[in-house]
Amino acid sequence: MANFGRFVCVLVPFCLTLASLVTMLVGGLSGVLDKSLYNFRINITDLSISPDMVSSIISGDAFNKRQEARNLTAADLGLDNVYDVNPWNYCYTKQDGERECTRAAFNWAEVALNSTTNDWNNILTSTGMNVTLPQEMTDAVKAFGTVSRWTQITFIIAWVALGVELFFGLFANCSRAFSCVTFLIALVAFIAVGAAAGLATGTAAIVVGAVEATQSVSGLDANMNTRFLTTVWLGVLFAAGATLFWMFTICCCAPDRSSRSRSRDNAGGEKYALGGLGVPANPGYQRLSDPNGYNSGYSSAYGQQYPRSDYGAPQGQYGGAYEPYSHRA
Repeated sequence: MANFGRFVCVLVPFCLTLASLVTMLVGGLSGVLDKSLYNFRINITDLSISPDMVSSIISGDAFNKRQEARNLTAADLGLDNVYDVNPWNYCYTKQDGERECTRAAFNWAEVALNSTTNDWNNILTSTGMNVTLPQEMTDAVKAFGTVSRWTQITFIIAWVALGVELFFGLFANCSRAFSCVTFLIALVAFIAVGAAAGLATGTAAIVVGAVEATQSVSGLDANMNTRFLTTVWLGVLFAAGATLFWMFTICCCAPDRSSRSRSRDNAGGEKYALGGLGVPANPGYQRLSDPNGYNSGYSSAYGQQYPRSDYGAPQGQYGGAYEPYSHRA
């Protein structure tokens, strides 16, 4: 019964670890495994930037001399309508409504945003304006790329730590030593899972907040995906529960050692249970005055009668008050 209790005690954190790994894979690979899931969305369908606004953002002498009469739209900048941003890629919805996703890649944000910045400069330059994006905008692009890269790194660490935790969890039922090692790994996994979820959530919150701050003048719209947030933070909750229950397997639910004790006792008794030729099968302590003891004869397995031992009951001050016992070898 104790072994069953230990099994249940280990099974609970093992299942929680598995649930955390599944949820973090689903959230971390959004846009790859599940193309309908995303971290945050930027909708630029209604993008409309006035020349006055562009002139206040973009630096360039030529731009101040030449301003377009109409506002700039997403089509003018070569942009699609909707962008869904994920940890490993982004998906976009074209002007005709078709939706596609880029190939998953490490550090995709820095490469893609640098390319987009260059494209914007080329588009604006092609209109006859000698302009460059301000340092504040390029710094923001670099910062987003850096945060996105570290988000990917923390997801990788979380996946690996949860996988190692599951491996050692398979042996946690054997001893408290394995439970202790599993608990330490679970602690690292919990920190990594929390960091990945926190970075993904923080990045989305900053970008969405910045877009909404300019919504009234730019027409941009952005929102965070609650399904993504629920998925990754459930992973954090599962990881926290697993860590807590792995700690319980160290303090409580000790492995049953009674079977080992019985095995040692039985092993020690075997050397007394096997009798040799002419030796009784179950020797023990017997009184000397017992007719079956050394004062009487005994027969061998072949029926031969052996004489009684010459050793009788001791005389003296112990007679009657104490009678010694002998061990029949």
